[in-house]
Amino acid sequence: MLKFREKLKEEKEEDMAVYTYLSKEDINNIAKEYDLVVYSFEGIPEGILNSNYLLNTDRGRFILRVLEGNRSFESEKEELDFLLELNKIIPCTIPCETKSGETLIRYNNKLMSLFYYIDGEKIEKITTDYLKEIGILLGKLHKFSENKVISRKTRIDENYYFKKLNLSSVNIPKGDIDEISKLYNKLSKIDFTSLPQGIIHNDIFPDNVFVKDGKIVGILDFNDATTAPFIFDIGIVINFWIRIKRFDSIQERECIKIFLDAYESIRKLTSKERELLDMGILKMALAFILVRIDRLIVRKEENALIEQKSYKELMLLLKYF
Repeated sequence: MLKFREKLKEEKEEDMAVYTYLSKEDINNIAKEYDLVVYSFEGIPEGILNSNYLLNTDRGRFILRVLEGNRSFESEKEELDFLLELNKIIPCTIPCETKSGETLIRYNNKLMSLFYYIDGEKIEKITTDYLKEIGILLGKLHKFSENKVISRKTRIDENYYFKKLNLSSVNIPKGDIDEISKLYNKLSKIDFTSLPQGIIHNDIFPDNVFVKDGKIVGILDFNDATTAPFIFDIGIVINFWIRIKRFDSIQERECIKIFLDAYESIRKLTSKERELLDMGILKMALAFILVRIDRLIVRKEENALIEQKSYKELMLLLKYF
């Protein structure tokens, strides 16, 4: 796990940051809300939208999330309430309660939540067993969440970033700009609103799934969960669990079939979902390409501690369209 050093035993404060820097005093003050004693902590640069800290405490490990989306208290709490229901259906992160029974706190004008640590590790290699398992778990998530609502906008949205970035002024190759713009214009003509929808994870990358002894033990980071068509989650898996892994064409088709068969063992796709699936896959490819371009700019401008992920490696996803 990439990290910057910040231990309670150190008297010197480091001058690096994630997005929001928390001192030893800050961490201790927050931990008191949960009746925890923190022995050490470290900032986690992995992930691109929030600040995250790993806390080692007298009651084990916890993950502290500092919410950076400038959402309302109510919209952030919707996610936490949903997770308290969802953990009965699939293994997922579970928010902790403070001594007063709250799952969401405000500290120094920032909203924060603490999560129980899931004992596992990120997937090192995508296997057919993992594809079957994520297909089943995603099917259960979607079946459970159908027609449920989280009334907040996602930050993983190609429309938002395409307009924000103004690609003509971004320092990336013109060929990349032209390809992104062409496919964005193609996608803008597609209407997804008639598709089945509910609460989706919206960021279901392999590094947001923990495994132990060859089994998935937890799905992490629902902070961009939103109400949207289910095929967007499916598109993320096809893009980032299968296509980005550079299987050959035969293996790729087999892997997609294995994943979709497992998903449909729980929840059947409609004919309209099948018809628009390719466009859902394109939408999520473009969304994360644009997010990474934006985060690259933010990292340079704010000197924030963010895991370095190049948008370039995702451009190969666009060859399918």
